[in-house]
Amino acid sequence: RTLSVSPSVENPAFRNITFMEVVDAYYKQLSGLYDGGVDILLVETIFDTLNAKAALFAIDKFADEHPEYERKPVFVSGTIVDNSGRTLSGQTTEAFWVSVSHAKPFAVGLNCALGASDMKKYVERLGKCADCFILCYPNAGLP
Repeated sequence: RTLSVSPSVENPAFRNITFMEVVDAYYKQLSGLYDGGVDILLVETIFDTLNAKAALFAIDKFADEHPEYERKPVFVSGTIVDNSGRTLSGQTTEAFWVSVSHAKPFAVGLNCALGASDMKKYVERLGKCADCFILCYPNAGLP
């Protein structure tokens, strides 16, 4: 489910989930990850940055409410869906960074959709604006 894009073309304002419902789902997953001995938290395949913000909010909330666990490094990885260089919800690489930078991730990057050669320029743009490590893990590219 997505927070920024309506599942109904007839009603673009409609959402079938709330921000706090998404936060709660991520929060529950964090309990299992920490109990299992997680080393790094990866918020990834982000086509909807609002969903990522819910995950980042849940990570902060979990850390605040569970001081017995050591805070883990957070990696954030967005998805550029095609050669327009934008996420599914229309953000540029730079806008994506601005939307998640408050979380002070250890690393930020891009994944999926495009092959390595097509992603290079977007990864470079991200590297020029981000103040953390950059990561990239492309797939084979568009069909």
